Amino acid sequence: MTSKEFFYKNKLILTIISICLILTGAIIGYLTFNNEPWETIGGFICGIGFGLFLIFVSLKEPEKQL
Repeated sequence: MTSKEFFYKNKLILTIISICLILTGAIIGYLTFNNEPWETIGGFICGIGFGLFLIFVSLKEPEKQL
């Protein structure tokens, strides 16, 4: 099994994990408003989750090899 097949096979789980990262980052950023290091960490986590979400949503089925 190649990495493309692994990511496509677990696409739903990985998408849910990325949504959880987005929500966690947003909650950390909201709860620690005006507390500089944690606000930045929350934004970083949210950005990572959003980037992964875009990647996992746009995955296409890998071509079958003979």
